[in-house]
Amino acid sequence: MSAAPPLAVHRFTAFGGARCEVLARGCTDADVSAAVAEVYAFEARLTRFDPGSELSRLNAAAGARTAISPLLEELLRVTLDAFELSDGAVNAAVLPALVAAGYDRTIAAVRGRPVRGAPPAAVAVPPLDAVLEVGEGWARLRPGAAVDLGGVGKGWLADRLAERLENATVNLGGDLRALGAGPEGDGWRVGLCDGSAVRVVDAGIATSGRAGRSWAGGHHLVDPRTGRPATAAPGAVSVVASDALRAEVLAKLVAIRGLAEGVPVALARGAARITSVSALDADAPDAEGASPRRSAPAAPTAVPPLPLENVA
Repeated sequence: MSAAPPLAVHRFTAFGGARCEVLARGCTDADVSAAVAEVYAFEARLTRFDPGSELSRLNAAAGARTAISPLLEELLRVTLDAFELSDGAVNAAVLPALVAAGYDRTIAAVRGRPVRGAPPAAVAVPPLDAVLEVGEGWARLRPGAAVDLGGVGKGWLADRLAERLENATVNLGGDLRALGAGPEGDGWRVGLCDGSAVRVVDAGIATSGRAGRSWAGGHHLVDPRTGRPATAAPGAVSVVASDALRAEVLAKLVAIRGLAEGVPVALARGAARITSVSALDADAPDAEGASPRRSAPAAPTAVPPLPLENVA
C-alpha cells in the first residue's frame, strides 16, 4: 500500500496583514509557492493603498474611459454582481465613505494614529451600477467616484487557486475555499467564528465582522445606506456557501445589515450555514482568518439545517 501524498502547508500574511494559508494534498511545494506568489501579485496590482496600482490609476482617472487588464475587468464585473446579490449592501463604490470614516491607509497605520475627536461626517454612497461602467478592456467611473475591491477580491482569488490545486484549502484572511477529499479523505474541517466547525469537500466559507478591521471610533464595514460604519454589525459572522466568493459577499451582507435583516436575505441568496458571535473572545477564530481543522466535532449551532450535501 503506497503512502498518501504529503500535505503541503504554507502560512503567510497578505492584504494588509491578514492571516492566510494554503493547504494542499498531492501538490508540490512549488505548486503551493506559485499560489502564494499569485496572492502577492494580485494584492500589488489591485490594492488601493498604492497610488501606482492598476486600481488606484482607475480611481484617479474617474470620469475618463480607462484601459484595464482582463483581471481588473473581471473583478469589476464581479463587484457589479455582488452589488446585485447583496441588495446593494456590498457596494464597491463605498471607498470615499470608507476613507472618510478613517480607513485611509493600512489598518496598522490607522490603529497607530491618535484617536479622532468628533465622528466623521457621513459620505453619501451612490449605487455602484450608477457610477461604474465596464466594457471589453475598459472601464469608466463617474467623476468623484472611486471603488474598492475588498468586498469580493479575496473570495474570488481563493476560488481560483483552490480549483487549480484541486485538493486544497485556500484561506485568504477569512475568505476560504475548500475543495477535494482533504488530508484524511473525508473532506476539510474548517473552524467558524463561534468555535464550531464544518467538514466540506467543496464549499466556500467566509468570516466577516467589525472585529476584523476596527480601530478606536470605527470599523471597516460601512453601510452604504448611511455612509457610516454599520451600527448593527456583529463581532463576527461566518457563512458557508457554494464557493468563497458567494460566502464572502453574503457574510459581508449579514455583517453590514445585522442579523435580523441580513440573515433572511443571505439564506435566500444561497447561504447554507450562518453562525455569529457578538464579540470575539480569546478562544474564537479571528474574523480575518478562520482556519481548517482536522478535529473537534461540528456543533449544531447554525440556522438553518444544512442543505448542501458536502457540508457536515
